[in-house]
Amino acid sequence: MERNVEFNKQDTFFYDLFLGNKIGQVIVDEQFNIMFANIRMFELLDSAPYDVVNMSFGRAFHCSELGVNCQECGTGDSEYCKSCGFMNAVRTIKRGSLIDNSTVKFSCCYNNHFEEKWFQLNGSKLSYHDQNCIALVLADITDLKQREKHLKGLLSLDLATGSMNKYSLMKAIRKRVRAKETTDQYSICMIDFDNFKALNDQYGHLFGDKVLEKFSDIARRHIRKDDIFGRYGGEEFVFVFDNIDERQSLEILKRIHTELEKYFTKRYKVSVTFSAGVFTVDNGTRPLSHTELLAKVDSLLYEAKSRGRGRAISPSGEKPFMNA
Repeated sequence: MERNVEFNKQDTFFYDLFLGNKIGQVIVDEQFNIMFANIRMFELLDSAPYDVVNMSFGRAFHCSELGVNCQECGTGDSEYCKSCGFMNAVRTIKRGSLIDNSTVKFSCCYNNHFEEKWFQLNGSKLSYHDQNCIALVLADITDLKQREKHLKGLLSLDLATGSMNKYSLMKAIRKRVRAKETTDQYSICMIDFDNFKALNDQYGHLFGDKVLEKFSDIARRHIRKDDIFGRYGGEEFVFVFDNIDERQSLEILKRIHTELEKYFTKRYKVSVTFSAGVFTVDNGTRPLSHTELLAKVDSLLYEAKSRGRGRAISPSGEKPFMNA
């Protein structure tokens, strides 16, 4: 039976109010086919207004351009369907609950342009001409979420060096240690600058800050996206190299050390070196907490510094690969 989905023309006031509302509004039936959508709704989804009556929500808003079958919206098993904030909201409302200021993410595509948007969503059941339907009211908060993400990123950084601060570093290490992978390995390294107090005393604290900043810049260029790098405290930094053994970790540290020393020797005629403790976790390693791992590399670092400048110590012994 064909549905009667047109507004009663006697309700001109409410019809105009609905269409012209500056807040996005869409009304769908229980199969997620669109009954009404106002102009603001199309603007929010970067789509052009056109007749979408009886269309599935996904078809109307171009989910098909994401490779999703939109003939029966909400029944697909793609990742887009499973994570669709609107579909999850409709399911919740169909079970009899209200949606009150819920935050949802929606992936949309228009003219081959993919975009993820965030909305503050309100929704409820209603009846129109004896037909059950669902009303969704939404406000675009994408800019707010992006600013929030940016601020969280700033809060996770050590402002002096641009690396992770200690809080974020510890959180990342805990997450890595608790990961359930049992077939991989990773190396944790702690470095500390040699005679850093003497550098500060002789050349000033601004020079000391420059050393830390330059080191962090060089380090970030030598690590991979999934590696962990952050400031542990003072002039101590920690690396976690994923799926890398002891030898490979030491090679990375050597490259960082060589570039750093070369930079300060050439530009300032000052020798800047650091020492390191390195410990690798693999299948044969007894399960250790993140605090135990940090204690191990801290102990190895202490031993390295006690033997002189520019060297690393690991459980397999001293590695004199760094320039003295």
